[in-house]
Amino acid sequence: MSTPVRPSAAYGWRIGSLAGTPVYLGRSWPVIAVLIVVVFGPNLARADRGASYGYLLAAGYAVLLLVSVLVHEAAHALAARWRGHPVSRIVADVWGGHTVYDSTRSSPTTTAVVAVVGPLSNLVLAAVVWGLRSLTTNETALTLLGIVAVANLLVGLFNLLPGLPLDGGQIVSALVWRATGSKGRGLVAAGWLGRVVAVLTVVWFAVRPLAEGRPPQLFDLVWPVAIAFFLWQGASGAVRAGHIHEATAGLATDVLEPLSLVAGTASVAQVEAAVASGAWVAAADPAGWPLGVVDADSAAAVPPESRERTTIASVTVAQPASWVIALPGDAVLTELIRVMSERELSLAVVVDEVTRDVRGLASAEHINAVVGAELSRRGRR
Repeated sequence: MSTPVRPSAAYGWRIGSLAGTPVYLGRSWPVIAVLIVVVFGPNLARADRGASYGYLLAAGYAVLLLVSVLVHEAAHALAARWRGHPVSRIVADVWGGHTVYDSTRSSPTTTAVVAVVGPLSNLVLAAVVWGLRSLTTNETALTLLGIVAVANLLVGLFNLLPGLPLDGGQIVSALVWRATGSKGRGLVAAGWLGRVVAVLTVVWFAVRPLAEGRPPQLFDLVWPVAIAFFLWQGASGAVRAGHIHEATAGLATDVLEPLSLVAGTASVAQVEAAVASGAWVAAADPAGWPLGVVDADSAAAVPPESRERTTIASVTVAQPASWVIALPGDAVLTELIRVMSERELSLAVVVDEVTRDVRGLASAEHINAVVGAELSRRGRR
């Protein structure tokens, strides 16, 4: 799966890189490896090969499965880079893996291309591995290659199912996005389909034994239920993301509040009317660079007889240099939220990308209120 950017230790152990993109083995991956060895080891055992044979074969499969996951994610990463999107990392984890790339300026075509190459790489790998079986007569190699080929075939086909968070869901999302012009609607549609896939996954493995005249075994349902739970969680997250995307589809300028930019050497008396009105006032250095916002309480606490000689710089809450954000005039709210989130800003001065004119001040509190009100209006909070 691809997901359209923290310290690296949080991702697991770095095991290499691909075209400059770090590749991590998630801390949850050993759980899958152990389960594979424990579950499949006894089934692969051979009386004439010793007690450890089945477990060693299962361990080999776990390693080759990791390679398959990395091939899948590498395909996502290379496609994203080819389409001009920086790739942050590739991680192999308990649910297979994920590739993180900056999809802010993505398009339906790019989303579909990045998504489809993952399962296609598994199908190609399945064919290649199956073909390698003709080059050996070793029974162990034939067994291992056969298992890996079938696993890649099933993974490739399963990932093409039309529901998020599967890659097929990304393709559906892209198609709806292209047809409606709304990325949010694409996410919602593909998310609901993902919920359907989750339910059908459990139904299939529960009903199939009944159709064969035998009751389903509890152990046979453990994996389908676990997979369905993962799918349901991812699908629900996609539905929420779609609703939020629709709520933030307006222009970034729609949430900006008026801002007065004055020299930091100005007196409190000169700006007290603006401060008292509740408007935002920012102090600037001699070059006109916004330094911070005037604290209304501190300004009001200055004695009247001292306001003429007290500069607003002394009652200003300093902000990091990164709080000035340059955006094009047609930037959407989602872009502003992304930049503020990446820079960990609660306040931001937004300037025009071309003219550098101040457009207004963005407050995380105000943005949350606007988005929350829009979600409530849609009845999807």
